[in-house]
Amino acid sequence: MLKISLKSIIKEASGLMDKWLDYQTYLNELPGLAVGIFVDNEIVFQKKYGYADLEVKKKFTNQHLFRIASHSKLFTATAIMILYKEGKLSLDDKVTKYLPWFTSENDENLQDITIRHLLTHTSGLSCDGKKDYVGKNETLNLEELKIQLKEGLSVSKTNEVVKYSNIGYVLLGQIIEAISQQEFGLFIQTKILDPLEMSNTYIDVSEKNRSLHVVGYGTKYPREDRERFSLYPSKLFQPAAGLCSTVSDLIKFYQAHLFGNDILLPDDLKREMQRIQVKMGNNIRGLGFELSNNPEGKIAGHTGGEVGFRSKSGFFQDKKVIIVVFCNATNIGIEGFFYGLCHLVETLDSMKNIFLQDSESSLDFSEIAGLYDSLKGWGPELFSQIKSKLVLLNPENKYPGNSMQILEHKKGFVFTPTKESPIAKPGENIEFIKNKLGETILLDSKKGEHKRFEYSY
Repeated sequence: MLKISLKSIIKEASGLMDKWLDYQTYLNELPGLAVGIFVDNEIVFQKKYGYADLEVKKKFTNQHLFRIASHSKLFTATAIMILYKEGKLSLDDKVTKYLPWFTSENDENLQDITIRHLLTHTSGLSCDGKKDYVGKNETLNLEELKIQLKEGLSVSKTNEVVKYSNIGYVLLGQIIEAISQQEFGLFIQTKILDPLEMSNTYIDVSEKNRSLHVVGYGTKYPREDRERFSLYPSKLFQPAAGLCSTVSDLIKFYQAHLFGNDILLPDDLKREMQRIQVKMGNNIRGLGFELSNNPEGKIAGHTGGEVGFRSKSGFFQDKKVIIVVFCNATNIGIEGFFYGLCHLVETLDSMKNIFLQDSESSLDFSEIAGLYDSLKGWGPELFSQIKSKLVLLNPENKYPGNSMQILEHKKGFVFTPTKESPIAKPGENIEFIKNKLGETILLDSKKGEHKRFEYSY
C-alpha cells in the first residue's frame, strides 16, 4: 500500500505555510519573523519575513542573530545532565554542597533547595532578585547576589508552587563552574556548541557579535512606531537568558535531544529531562524543558522573552518534528505562531492520505493561487496548491488547520470542497474566472465575487 510521509507533505505544503506566515507578519505589523521546521532528518521549511532593521529596510541573512533569552535554560539544564552523566553530581544534591555561600540566617528555605528544584522552578526563589535590571546596561553581579541571598530571596517553600526563577538558573551556572572549574561560557562552548557545530551561537552579546544581531523592537502601540532597543550583555544571567542564535543552530540543539543519538546525552537521560517532573495546573515542567499539554500532543521546548525579542520552539519526540519561531519584537503573541504551525503540521499529517488519492499530478494551479477577499467583507481566503490539490484556508486564523479545506477538482478552474475537510460545503462549486478587466476573480456558489489582492510591508 502506497504511503505519503509527513516530511513529504510538509515540503509540498511549504507554499501554503509561507503565504500564511507572510500574511500574519503583515497583519500583526511585525518587524521580522524567522521560522524553521525540521522533520525526521532534515530542515524541510525555513523562511524569514520582514526586516532585521526596519529603519533601513535591511533583510535577514542566515547569519543574523536573535537573542533567544530563556532558551538558554535548556543549554544550562543539558550541561547539568552532562555532569550527571559524568558522575560529578546528583540531581537531588543540595545546592550548598557545591556553593558553600548559599546560606542565610534569614531564609531557612535555602538549606533545602536541590539541583532538581532549580531545574524545575520549584525552589521557591525570587525570579530576578531585588533590583530591576531589565533593558539596562548593568546587571546583578555575584557579590550582590550573595548579599541578597543573605537577606533572603525565597518567596515560598520548595515544591510549594512552580515559581519561575532566573536566579535559580544563575545558581545552576555557578554549580557548573564550581564542578568543572571552567567559566560557564567555556563549558557550554566545549561540551555543547562545538560537538553540535553550532557556529552561529554565542553565549552572550559582545563586541565580536554585536553587528550580527537583528534590531529588537518594542510593543506596537496605536499610531506609534515601535521603540528601537539597544543590546546589553547578560553577564551573570547568561545561564538563564544570555544566548544568541539562529533558527538552524537551535534546530541542531533540538536534534541532539531526539532519541537515537548520544552526541550529548544517552536516551535514558533525555527521557528523564523530557518526562513530567512537576505539574501544577497547566504548568508542566521537565528538567529545563517546558512540557505542553496542547491538544496536538506532547511538546517539549521553551519560550524566550528579552527586551525586543520573543521566541518559541519545541519538538514532537514521536514524530521527530522540530519547530522554531523567532521574532525581533516584544509582546507579539509568539505562542500563536508556534502552536498555529504545530496545529497545521498535525492537520496535514491527519489528512496526508487524501493527497495520495489523486493521480492528476500534472495539474498546475499557480495561475489562480493567492489571496482573495469577499466584496461583502467576509474576510480573506488563501488558496494554495499541495500536490495536485487546491487547498483553501483563512490566513487571519491563528490556527490555520481549523479552517483548511481541500478542494476537489471538477474541470478547468471549477472546484468543490471534499467531505473529508474540517470545514466543507461539498457540492457547492466555486470557479475562478477573468473579469472584464482581465483580472482573476473567484465566484462562490452564489456567484458572489471575491477579488484577488496583494499587500506589502
